[in-house]
Amino acid sequence: MTLLEMAIPARDPPPKPIAHFMNNIGLGFIGAAVLRMAPALLAAQTAILAEANQWGLLYLTEYNSQYLTNSWIIIALMVIFFDFAIYWQHRYFHRNKLLWRLHRVHHSDTALRASSALRFHPVEIFISMLFKSTLVLALGIPFIAVVIFEVLLNACAIFNHANIRLPKRIEKYTRALIVTPSMHRVHHSKVISDSCSNFGFCLSIWDRLFESFREKSITQHTDYPLGVKELGDQETKSLLSLVKQPFKA
Repeated sequence: MTLLEMAIPARDPPPKPIAHFMNNIGLGFIGAAVLRMAPALLAAQTAILAEANQWGLLYLTEYNSQYLTNSWIIIALMVIFFDFAIYWQHRYFHRNKLLWRLHRVHHSDTALRASSALRFHPVEIFISMLFKSTLVLALGIPFIAVVIFEVLLNACAIFNHANIRLPKRIEKYTRALIVTPSMHRVHHSKVISDSCSNFGFCLSIWDRLFESFREKSITQHTDYPLGVKELGDQETKSLLSLVKQPFKA
């Protein structure tokens, strides 16, 4: 995606691209370190535990555990369900004032690029993983479904945050199924009504189904500003400032 950003960019690169890249990558590393400190909370680990003990609603059905863990229909449905759940988690992070302070770190990026997909506060990553692990335990979601979803989630996030311009025909058909960069870019607009739309990460159907889809920015321009209005340069210029940002008055 970074190479494609050089070949078919949608917008100009940030003034300091290397510093921008390192800040986003740095947050990604810190988030990964936080999860390493609490491996029992990882959704995949939880799925292994659920399968071993046959915990969750799916194990209360007429199907046995062998069918559950080997049925591609069940696996596909669980992957879709996970995407549905993350869509609503995302909407709630925008609605809840405390959670928004965490999620705001992600939105404070004024130059959206592929590395922006890693720009999440470590506490938000921890909460999100706790949410996914709770779903796994409650439903008994198979391990393979969790792994497939995590791969898809990360791949789609890197794709739809990338600063690339898809040809119009490809854009039209791609966004009918998955979230495209131009679609997700609207969500990162400084205009609040824009940022309260297009919450999807992978499948684009949820925004259409729950009336949060927006074709383009309300400004009707293609170069609308990205970021968060209430934040200044001091809150976003360094990795340390990004980590401290949610806790400042």
